[in-house]
Amino acid sequence: RMAYAFALALAAALLDVTIGYPAWLTRRVETPSRWLTVWLNTVRAAGAGWGGRAALALYLLPVVVAAAAIMQLLPAGPLGFAATALLCSLFCGRQDLDAHGRAVAAAWEGEGPYEALAAAEALGGDEAEPRLSRAAAGSIAARFADEVAAPTVFILIGGLAGAAFCRALVLAGRSCRERRETSDFAYAVAALETWTLTPAARAGALWLGLAEAATGRLAALKAVSAVAPRPSAP
Repeated sequence: RMAYAFALALAAALLDVTIGYPAWLTRRVETPSRWLTVWLNTVRAAGAGWGGRAALALYLLPVVVAAAAIMQLLPAGPLGFAATALLCSLFCGRQDLDAHGRAVAAAWEGEGPYEALAAAEALGGDEAEPRLSRAAAGSIAARFADEVAAPTVFILIGGLAGAAFCRALVLAGRSCRERRETSDFAYAVAALETWTLTPAARAGALWLGLAEAATGRLAALKAVSAVAPRPSAP
């Protein structure tokens, strides 16, 4: 079972890196993230008077159940494995992360810190250049957590259903933060992230630290193991 889970996560990663989500498919049917965003907005409108946990359950449960049903309907054997890996890869975003990181680096090198911060879509700015640098790097780190680390962990745990759950929760959390939302729904999302996405993000940071430590450099591993000065997003 574990061997299958690791093979599925690896296959999904390879498909995400090499194929990604084709632009022509985006033009025709949009993306899974777009579908989930529409569903999120629908739930927000339909569950306006509900409690935060109830609205979050209404949002997440159909997504997980639908993904689990698709897993059961796929054929067994190599064909089913390939189809599952392809569907899992649609909920990852390694190519988006690569393009995002390259855009920030190009803006930083060619235009300066303010342009890099804008490219990173970080919220707010500061006159001190080191703060801008940290904000831009923080945006890339958050995108790594959302697009690579968390989906990988949840594919290992739950296959396609785990990947769909992860993407749905990531989009809900991102939407609540962008809106500066303080509703019961936003608090329910943040609480669930604390027990799901945050540990996955920490695991991803640990993997990066160990990868760098293997080359003899320990700075990243020390940073990961250090106590954060205050609570922070994944």
